[in-house]
Amino acid sequence: MTLWLIGIPIVFGVGVGLAMQPMMFCAQNSGDQQDVATTTTLFMTIRMLVSAIGLAIAQSVMQNDIMPLLKVIAARFPDQANVVYNIVSNQSVIWESNVPIDVRDAVTEAYVKSTHKVYLVFMAFGSLTFIVSLFSKNLKLCRNLGGAAAE
Repeated sequence: MTLWLIGIPIVFGVGVGLAMQPMMFCAQNSGDQQDVATTTTLFMTIRMLVSAIGLAIAQSVMQNDIMPLLKVIAARFPDQANVVYNIVSNQSVIWESNVPIDVRDAVTEAYVKSTHKVYLVFMAFGSLTFIVSLFSKNLKLCRNLGGAAAE
């Protein structure tokens, strides 16, 4: 279990890292040589802005999905309702020794369901991005410092 918890973020990080550099390279190559700094700055600014918007969307979807699920869990385990609602602000509460396994499993399942919904939302965004990319212009890469495309 611990290997999965460590391995999945590493694989995700490597994948995102390998995807970011080619996108930066394409952005830099799409303009003239004297505009590389401006292109890089614009690319990084847009990337950070979109990351912030994506995080806000993910948080909104997660919060709107997890709260009804936690209310159901709190109704199922009324003696642990306080613990269930404290999990929203501090997820480490679930691992305390006084939390029953049934509550822990139910809360974990609720978070998995909510995370799955976030995944589906971003899959929709990713699919839309892929479709839009099919209509983007194909540019030849520059091979010299002058900015002219290689023949």
